[in-house]
Amino acid sequence: MERGVKMFNQIIKFSGVIMLVLSVLSNCSKRDPSVDMILKNGVIFTGTDKGVVNALAVSGDKIFAAGELQDILKLKGPETEIIDLKGRFACAGFNDAHLHLLSGGLSMMEVDLTGVTSLRDFRRRVANQIRKTKPGGWILGRGWDQNLFKDKKWPTKRFLDAVAPDIPIYLRRICGHAVLVNSKALRIAHISKDTPDPPGGEIVRDVKTGEPTGVLKESAMELVSQYIPEPDREHKTEAVKLALKEFRRLGITSVQENTSAEMFEIYKSLEKSDDLTCRITEMVPVETGFDRCEKLRKKYNSPYVRFGLLKAFADGSLGARSAAMFEPYLGSPVTTGLPQYTQDELNTLVAEADRRGFQMGIHAIGTKANNMVLNAYEYAQKINGKRDSRHRIEHAQVLIKDDITRFRELSVIASMQPFHCIDDMHWAEKFIGKRRCRYAYAWNSLRQSGAAIAFGTDWPVAPLNPLVSIYAAVTRRDTTGFPPEGWFPEERLSVHEAILNYTTGPAFAEFMEDKKGVLKKGMFADIVVLDKNILKVAPEEILTAKVVYTIVGGKIVYKSVK
Repeated sequence: MERGVKMFNQIIKFSGVIMLVLSVLSNCSKRDPSVDMILKNGVIFTGTDKGVVNALAVSGDKIFAAGELQDILKLKGPETEIIDLKGRFACAGFNDAHLHLLSGGLSMMEVDLTGVTSLRDFRRRVANQIRKTKPGGWILGRGWDQNLFKDKKWPTKRFLDAVAPDIPIYLRRICGHAVLVNSKALRIAHISKDTPDPPGGEIVRDVKTGEPTGVLKESAMELVSQYIPEPDREHKTEAVKLALKEFRRLGITSVQENTSAEMFEIYKSLEKSDDLTCRITEMVPVETGFDRCEKLRKKYNSPYVRFGLLKAFADGSLGARSAAMFEPYLGSPVTTGLPQYTQDELNTLVAEADRRGFQMGIHAIGTKANNMVLNAYEYAQKINGKRDSRHRIEHAQVLIKDDITRFRELSVIASMQPFHCIDDMHWAEKFIGKRRCRYAYAWNSLRQSGAAIAFGTDWPVAPLNPLVSIYAAVTRRDTTGFPPEGWFPEERLSVHEAILNYTTGPAFAEFMEDKKGVLKKGMFADIVVLDKNILKVAPEEILTAKVVYTIVGGKIVYKSVK
């Protein structure tokens, strides 16, 4: 009996020790763990109700906390990396809601015609590419804009023929909706004065002879582009890497890009090799087909490579006069643009995509095209019922007043590119008149109506730098400061609003608002640090602000400070 009592007491004591150990371990687990990185002494724009804080903690690839320095420093451990921002500005990494990643990368390897103001300079840049072109190859380039020429006239094949008569040339206009080719390219494509315009396209012809001038618009571009050799995978990968390098330098941590379904595997390969330093959501051409897109949607859904939406085109561009308008272009009474669908065709397409649960993003520039797309989205809601579809209009460039409120009513996202405003404003009124320009790039009207807005660049059509776009949204002036009061200044936004449209807006537009776009606990640690507080500096100083750090998933992928 005595022996049993003794054993019982020993068991009680042992149990007590175990309970004490468990209690200690439990208390340890309840303590805040140390974090991997702390940013301190900054002007950190969280994008949340907290507003601006001065410190932030990162654990793994997520934000652990954002708040005051004295609280954040309690999370410091022996291995925590401390970054003193020294008063610099930080916010969620920029998310470009609309660009062309592969085209942008390739354009860095082709003839750059951006900013060309004379045929002489045009010719010089093309001639410089001849020695770089392999036998049997093509001279490719983009960026020209006839509106920058002194006479505003469209270039023709003749001056290209004088430079390179035996090498096919294919040069995309800055908008991507028209090209200039030489006679060699026309011969390869079997295009003559007897070739009819394809549906939705135009072969521009000499008014006297009927011969093609070398300018092709919209679907007519494909008559030649189909003969251009497809870049191999190695070439595409190199182009993507060039683009990613630019993203890191400019603080871009997410992009929503327009290329093709074939790019998924290149992105996944870069992700596996840890070379993918930006999160990519792919806009897949609707021509890919619903069934194939169903498979792609299921297959690609990682934090870095995701299937996004189905992309379609309702019209062309304003600069090429192919944007679909209700009224004719000034000086051209029979030209109202090139719609790519009838209303019935567009209704049918959108309704089927919506029925299958796809998000749609439809390119629309002109008043008629935007109206048609809104009509199609409204039709889909009537047929299928309303859901959280977050259908988008890509560009939403020139609107009629009555369509402004329809974005909110139909829960349609306006995916817009501010730089187009300060570029197009120099000639837009000459094309469509001041009255129709009133609701061009109508960011503030859309905001006041309650519409969701997502900003991007349309790179390489426009400059990639998000700060240039933020400046454009805030001032509606070009980079020289013209016009001083801003073009239709009532449509300007505050810097605060512009930043949200470059962070939270794009995240919402891709159904990722619970993962990124703001700096709060549990969100991806995607952060950009700038050398200037763009909330406080004069608007023109936004243009000269530089990225100091780009952080993606808690890793520093770009650093400019010594």
